[in-house]
Amino acid sequence: MADFPTIENRLETLETFNKVVLESSTDCLKILDLEGRMQFMNFNGLCQMEIDDFGVFKGRFWWELWGAENETLVKEAIQTALDGTASHFTAYCPTAKGTPKWWSVTITAVGSPTNGIYQLLSVSRDITLQRKAEQEIQDLNQLLEEKVRIRTEELLEKNIQLERSNAELATFNHIASHDLQEPLRKIQIFSNLILEEQNEITATHPHFRRILDATKRMRNLIDALHQFSISKNGAIVFEPCDLNAIVADIQDYSQHAIDEKHAIIEVGPLPVIAGSKVLLTQLLLNILENALKYSKTEVTPHIRFSAAVVSSDLVQIPIKKSAAAFHVIKIEDNGIGFEDEYKNQIFEIFKRLHSKDAFLGTGIGLAICKTIVEKHHGWIDTTSAPNVGATFILYFPKA
Repeated sequence: MADFPTIENRLETLETFNKVVLESSTDCLKILDLEGRMQFMNFNGLCQMEIDDFGVFKGRFWWELWGAENETLVKEAIQTALDGTASHFTAYCPTAKGTPKWWSVTITAVGSPTNGIYQLLSVSRDITLQRKAEQEIQDLNQLLEEKVRIRTEELLEKNIQLERSNAELATFNHIASHDLQEPLRKIQIFSNLILEEQNEITATHPHFRRILDATKRMRNLIDALHQFSISKNGAIVFEPCDLNAIVADIQDYSQHAIDEKHAIIEVGPLPVIAGSKVLLTQLLLNILENALKYSKTEVTPHIRFSAAVVSSDLVQIPIKKSAAAFHVIKIEDNGIGFEDEYKNQIFEIFKRLHSKDAFLGTGIGLAICKTIVEKHHGWIDTTSAPNVGATFILYFPKA
């Protein structure tokens, strides 16, 4: 009669079979007891986890390998498996030697109908390369999104500039068809009057004066338009520009007007900034001449130049702040000023707050100032009050 294997022999055979199955897996397999302690790890798992001696880890709680940040996640997965439902999670866990790795883990309860659950099986698959590839794709997507965002902002800025240029062109066309025609019409009218009165030479003198005034105004308009065109479209070669020297030059240039008005010019220490000396000279000269022009007749004009460096976080200007700080240049006067509601209008081409008869000018000077500052990646602002004065504030990025 053949001998039947004992229960002990059958269990030993089953255990041997199970270990052969576990060792044949390419994943990291672990057997845990019902409290979550590690009882067995296959050879491939030991290699992947860089464990030289499993005896050091046997009997330790499994979540201790995962670190404090993943302890709750692992405990909840074990409890889910003990409740009879296979659980799955993905988490980071370095090897025993510190090599960074990501794992996809499934935990399944092992048991029988008669004995119930008596252990847990963990299958951990190394997905480090997959995670790295996913992270690279995510980084590339973020880089692409950032490039698209930057390009979109550039296109929006170009559209804004185009709309502004179109608006200025429309204004210019209007001026060209009206204001620039006015001096020519006067030349024709007064010339005809001269012809009619050629026998009375003395009577023609006022007409000649009006002809000269009209042609002078037309020339000023054309010169101003030329300057505006240069400042608007010309390329800038940036170089170090000492604003102290530039202000000294424009004072010398305007000395006759300063003496005529008995003006006081006060200049504090000014910085050296990167820019075009020609354009910065035009900018500060326009503002100085503006302050002299709109001074009060009964008060000595007092014009102050000052400067400070302000953190970009504290500068409230509607432009992209690529610099950490800005040079803030202020030019203050005690002239007739204007209502603050007109602070934006004065920088528009051909916009005037006063009639051409009250104050000479073309209405282009401050528009040129705005263009020059913007070409230097800065911003121009102003504050004012009637009969108190005006302050022009220039913002230039600090290198």
